[in-house]
This record gives sequence, structure tokens and C-alpha cells, in this order.
Amino acid sequence: MSKKEKFDVDKEIERLSRKSNVNMRKSEYSFDNRLKKLESEIDKIMDRKIKEFDDNKKLTSDYLGIDYKQDTIDRYREKLKKI
Repeated sequence: MSKKEKFDVDKEIERLSRKSNVNMRKSEYSFDNRLKKLESEIDKIMDRKIKEFDDNKKLTSDYLGIDYKQDTIDRYREKLKKI
């Protein structure tokens, strides 16, 4: 009887170990998927921020590239004096 009990215990241990292995694999897969989604979100945000930076840089360069002549500035001053 003791041999049979030991055999049953071994089967139970094997069954539990298989179940734990399956659960560990599921958890690992779930964790990997979450990491991939997080990395994807980070990449999207970084791309958006880089695009916004490039747009802002372009606007600044456009602003700096405006050619103001002295006569243009004088006309604006005259208009401001009239107001």
C-alpha cells in the first residue's frame, strides 16, 4: 500500500508541476505582450514628439527668415500711431 501511495503522490506532483509550468508560460506570454504594447505606445509618443519638435523648429526658422525692411517697420509704426 505504501508503494501505491507513493506512486499517487508522484502523479500528483507531476500533475501540479505541469499545471504550474503552464501557468508560468501563460504569465510570461502575457507579460511579454504587455511589454510589446508598452514599447509600441512609447514609440508612437516619441514619433509624435519628434514631429512636433520638427514642426516647431520649422515655424521658428520661418519666423527668423522673414525679411523686414526698414520701410515696412516705418509703415507699422505709422499705423500704430494712428491707432
